[in-house]
Amino acid sequence: MTKEFDLIRQYFAESKHQFRRSEVVLGIGDDGAILNIPPDQQLCISTDTLIAGVHFPIGASAAQIAKKSLAVNLSDMAAMGAHPLAFTLGLVLEVVDDTWVSEFSEGLLTLARQFNCPLIGGDITRGPLGLSIHIQGLVNKDAVIRRKGAKPGDKIYVSGYLGDAALALLVLGHPSHLGEDVRLLQDAPLSDCLTHFEKAYYQPEPRVELGQACASLVSSGLDISDGLAGDLGHILQMNSVGAILNIDALPISESANCCASKEVCQMAALYGGDDYELCFTVPPQNTDAIEAVARGLTTPLSCVGEITSGTVLELIDDTGQRVTFENVAYEHFQ
Repeated sequence: MTKEFDLIRQYFAESKHQFRRSEVVLGIGDDGAILNIPPDQQLCISTDTLIAGVHFPIGASAAQIAKKSLAVNLSDMAAMGAHPLAFTLGLVLEVVDDTWVSEFSEGLLTLARQFNCPLIGGDITRGPLGLSIHIQGLVNKDAVIRRKGAKPGDKIYVSGYLGDAALALLVLGHPSHLGEDVRLLQDAPLSDCLTHFEKAYYQPEPRVELGQACASLVSSGLDISDGLAGDLGHILQMNSVGAILNIDALPISESANCCASKEVCQMAALYGGDDYELCFTVPPQNTDAIEAVARGLTTPLSCVGEITSGTVLELIDDTGQRVTFENVAYEHFQ
């Protein structure tokens, strides 16, 4: 029987993909890790827990689970304008499968190396498959992106494309919380789009560079984990403001347009979740600058609306006509 500490040593502490950075004084192997925090920066911390059958489908591969789990935490750092520093892992396994653990650690640590964010500790225990990642980042004291700060007149921007992760569940044959009316086109070229949707769901791209580059230009921001409408609602509530969103301006990928109707794509973008793109509110005088930053990073960035006075989120189309959808934003305790 493989012991817990043997697993940690073989697949995580001594993995060929493991690495250190100068701020890590002490990593895996002791009761706690020790980090050096530069005096001109602050420590930014976030935690996400993912459970099999809830946050990823039963039967997902070890590498897919690993990459998604770390990516969503890196996205939290991006949303704050922080540089990822290090992370810890709490892993719960039903049984010990050396092949599974090897593939998981390789996927996890390869992504960690890409973002220079080493694993510095954690725990492995037995139970239903799930994991928690606790990530730390460094952020300049005068360049933190928070949810508070949006004002009427600010423009609303989103990165990347929205709705792909929600549609990916349908493409991959899994149910969606969006309801039975949200379905794919009968003649959708699913085989042509499969790779795109698998990547959208299991390997969301953390917009770390964009978050850092835009921190001084935005008034507020967050990442989109539960759908644009639901997550933007957090900004509206915190700032006691409203917003107008133009649903025809929502960035929809070519693959999504090929596989679903316009209305379904818009529903997925507004309420689908799991996109892990960034949403910013931007003062009007900074819109040219933030668009230039995005072009320099070759990151898609779309203006989709405006912050208003009041507390209502209003949806309109290109003609200015009001549009209504049933709000089916994801709720963990729904």
